[in-house]
Formats: sequence, C-alpha cells, structure tokens
Amino acid sequence: MNKSPLTKNEIIKLFNKQKKLISSIENVDLKYSNDRILAEDLKSLIDLPPFNNSAVDGYAIIRKDLNSKKIFTCTRRIAAGDNKKIIIKTGEAVRVFTGAKMPLNSSTVVMQENVLIKGKTVKLLKTPKFGDNYRLKGEDIKKGRKILSKGTRINQQNLNLIAAAGIRKIKVYKKINIAFFTSGNELRKPTYKLKNAEINNSNYYALYTLLDKNYIRKKYVGNLKDNLQSVKNNLKSASKKFNIIITAGGASVGDEDHLINALSSLGKIYFWRAAIKPGRPLAFGKINKCLVFCLPGNPVSVQLLYAMLIKPLIIKLSGGTLELPTSNKIQVSFDMKKKTKRMEWLRVIKTSKNNRDLASKYPKQGSGMISSVSYSNGIIEIGEDVSLIKKGDIFEFFDFNSLF
Repeated sequence: MNKSPLTKNEIIKLFNKQKKLISSIENVDLKYSNDRILAEDLKSLIDLPPFNNSAVDGYAIIRKDLNSKKIFTCTRRIAAGDNKKIIIKTGEAVRVFTGAKMPLNSSTVVMQENVLIKGKTVKLLKTPKFGDNYRLKGEDIKKGRKILSKGTRINQQNLNLIAAAGIRKIKVYKKINIAFFTSGNELRKPTYKLKNAEINNSNYYALYTLLDKNYIRKKYVGNLKDNLQSVKNNLKSASKKFNIIITAGGASVGDEDHLINALSSLGKIYFWRAAIKPGRPLAFGKINKCLVFCLPGNPVSVQLLYAMLIKPLIIKLSGGTLELPTSNKIQVSFDMKKKTKRMEWLRVIKTSKNNRDLASKYPKQGSGMISSVSYSNGIIEIGEDVSLIKKGDIFEFFDFNSLF
C-alpha cells in the first residue's frame, strides 16, 4: 500500500491499468440502448444520404441554364418521399422541398427566398452557384464505413446516427453489477426529528442517483454499523455477488472507521488516501474478483470523487474507455492562499461579464458543506504545486451539468 497520498494523475494511471470486468454481451433494440456500451464496431448499412436530395425548399435547375437564364417555367414538383424520376428541360425549374429526391440531371437548387413567383413563372432574384443546396448520395457517410467503435457509450448524439445508418439492434455489454453501502451508526432516513448526534443519510440518495445509469445494475445493500466483524461479513458477502462495491464513510482513521482494516484482511488495498481536497480518505482495493471503492463520508467528497474519478473507471470496467470529465478555461475573480502537495477542487460560481466567463469562490468550502455543490455550478481544479491564487489567474473549470 502507498506510503504517501496519491495524486490525481497517479490514481488515473492506476485506473488505466485496470481491465474490464464485463465481457458478456447481449442484443438490445436501439430504443433501449441509450447509455449502454457498444460491444462491436458498427458499420453503416446504407449511404447517408441514401440518394441525391435537396438541402432546402426551392427550385431545381440544370447547369446549362445556370448563367444564361433568369426566367423559368415551373409545372412540376417533387416532395420528400416522392420517387419521381424527373429530367429537367432547358428553361424549366422544378419545385423541390427539403429532403426531396433531386431530378436526375440537376445538382443545383435556388432557394425559394431568392425567386419571384408569378403563376407558373419563376424569376431568379439571385443566381446560385453550381452545386448550391444539393446533397450528394453518401456525402455524409458511405455504406460500409465504420461509424462507431467497440467500447463507445451510446448517447443522444450517436443514437440518431445508428438509426439513420439502418441499424435497429446492436450488441452491448451486459450491465455491471454494483453494490453500495453507507456507513455509520449515526445515519437515519431523512427526517426533521433527529435525536442527539444523528444525521440524515444523504449519501444514500447521492449514490443512488449517481449510479442511476443504464449500463449499471445497482443495489443498496445496507448501512454498515461501526463494528469490524459486521463490516467484514457484509463486504465478504457482497464481494461474491457483485462486480463492484462502493462504500461511503468509515474509510478514515477514527476508532470506529473499520473499512480499511476489513478490506486489508479480506483482500488487497491498491491505495489508501488521495492528495485531493476534498477527498483525502479515498481507498481502492479488491476482494475476490470484486473491486472496492471506499469513499469518504462527507457528501461533497462522495459526489466529486465519484464524478471526477470513479465514474470514468466504472465506464472502463463496463467495457468502455476511461472517459475523464471535460473542462474549459476560466478566469478567477478572487485571491486565495492554498496548501501545496495536494490538489484542490474549489467550488465556484460561474458568471459572465463583458463576454468573459469569471469564477467566484463559493464562501463555504468544507467537505461537509452540502450547499457548496447545491448552490455553486462547478469546480476549478487547482494543482498540487499552486500555493497562491491571484485575481485573473486561469484554471480548468468543470461544470456540474456535465459532471453529474
């Protein structure tokens, strides 16, 4: 086990070495495939578009008339879905609509906004260039071309492409089985009638929501009491039934924090403690063939560690790739001192001023300050070697909308 806390980059390097846990495959209908992970390369079954068609509503003319005529006769039309095989005569314009099959001898369409109509006569107000507003068969995707690679996660952006390519069923990896525990004698179901040192178990709802993905089969397996033997029994039992165990709480160094001892005695600990604030008491290990993530008990740490590190690895273990969160550069509007040797995920409020994005520091930054996630809209990542932040400095900004 590591002697000093691992940096974010060291954790990612370790995660990249992990092999996928899911190899079983199933066929699913495309309408049920959102957020599943492809188990095969997909090739288009057709050309896209499947035929030459008009990109706009307008009038098709032939090349011969393009620069020699301004006035045309129009008596024929082609709507989307029509299978007419029309050959345009010189001096003729054919009415076409967006997506309509083009006349056989035309590859230019005049937009309807650029013509004047009087009865059956069409007068050009603006002469188009040859090939304007014309979409060629297969110009987007050629039949047989690979459109998605094995390991791709299906989403709104690529699901439409699969359907357009003529594919109705796809092979995906079966769902990964994840058990999650909360930990602590003090936890209660949400209530306003808390007694003594009780607290509401918000981590249950956080993990339930974070794990609510179509590539995951999740199950809450209970709250771990502050008893070593009980913790060991629960972990051992879950390790035989699930691919992954996630715990929240009990991974610190207190007398009643038994997870690390239990994990060490039952299996192997790859690392314990991260050089990240919030999120230091993070552990990663293995019992039998089951991987175990021990998250801190503080709600902010649970949410940020899961979104920034755990979720990308789960996608990889499920048959995909390690999809690290994307970020954008942002300028800060505050000064701050920071300890070195650890990265910090600072909750910020993003605003725009004079067409420039600015990040202001949310005032409550403790890892137990649940409001810092609820009332801010992202984090900036401050590297281990940074000790002083000045107004105007630029950092990576991770938006909560994309993180969660």
